[in-house]
Amino acid sequence: MTDRSVLMLSPSAAWGGAERMADTLRAECEQNGWRTRLALPFDRHEQWNAAVPREVPWTRWALSTRCDESIVHAHLPWPDRIGPALLVARGRPLVVTFQLLPMEGHWPRDRVTRIPSKAMLRAVATLRRDVRWVALSQADARTLTSVLGTHVSVVRNAPPAVSTKPAPLPWKPGALRVLSVGRLDRQKGFDLMLRALAHPDVRALDWEWKVIGEGRERASLVEQARALGLAERVAFVGARPAVDGFVDADLVLSPSRYEGMPLVPLEAAEAGVAALVSSIAPHEELYADVPGCILRGEPEAWASTLVRWFTDGGLRASMRASQRAVLGENPRRAMYLGYEALYRELLA
Repeated sequence: MTDRSVLMLSPSAAWGGAERMADTLRAECEQNGWRTRLALPFDRHEQWNAAVPREVPWTRWALSTRCDESIVHAHLPWPDRIGPALLVARGRPLVVTFQLLPMEGHWPRDRVTRIPSKAMLRAVATLRRDVRWVALSQADARTLTSVLGTHVSVVRNAPPAVSTKPAPLPWKPGALRVLSVGRLDRQKGFDLMLRALAHPDVRALDWEWKVIGEGRERASLVEQARALGLAERVAFVGARPAVDGFVDADLVLSPSRYEGMPLVPLEAAEAGVAALVSSIAPHEELYADVPGCILRGEPEAWASTLVRWFTDGGLRASMRASQRAVLGENPRRAMYLGYEALYRELLA
């Protein structure tokens, strides 16, 4: 095998899941003898100040990004970034991981070529044999196989290693400490959870919900909480490390409308906090053997499940153990081995 070096590339406009996965895999690769580097369109040290997407001059950034590694691993937060990844790679072997796919009918144009992203991806799959395509779930793999017309590997995300000492959030004494983490964006479903928490049976209980994250929906979510009479029990605490919330939380809520393979339930499981998750394909796949943690139906129908989880500490403890078992003994090692096999194949 030739030079063991990989450029972890995340053509992103903000620090989020794709960037955290790229950095986590970078660390795993370095521990196993690979030379790696993380390339972003912004300073990684500003990560918690870079939670809201900014404008990126994609072509200029890609052309100015140095690459002397043997392989480029592009962690795409959205499939419209394949053009920038190709420019950075400059013909080198490429691994492409799709952290998130659009809903059907909403695939955007490529950021560099302005070609519809599905057509761009098909062209790359047809013309380049030194590209390995990766999905995070079996559902995404099926979608990508139909788009690309070629084999798609599945490598599940792993919870990022905790790299900062927790700065615990302040909580109301005696109340159930309920946490969510994610961008304040419609995708994350926080508006749906507000509707469920406003149900009289849930409202009657003693709880506090804190949401770590920032985004363009902050104002509308704050107003929705106020209109539902929940303003005193719901707090949007801004962008900060998720561990600040996990350290003391009793329960995590993940009500996303769609995801690739979301990090929050994985992080919660590793942190020892039970999670209730929405009934989307990645959650169903992740917790196929833990069906009791899936929220079914419309938000108004979530109330009975929320009441049970809010009031039954034994249930939460049982689910903590079951969800932790899903991760396996060493999830970051398992993720690394999945990608290492692709790197070795490309360098053979």
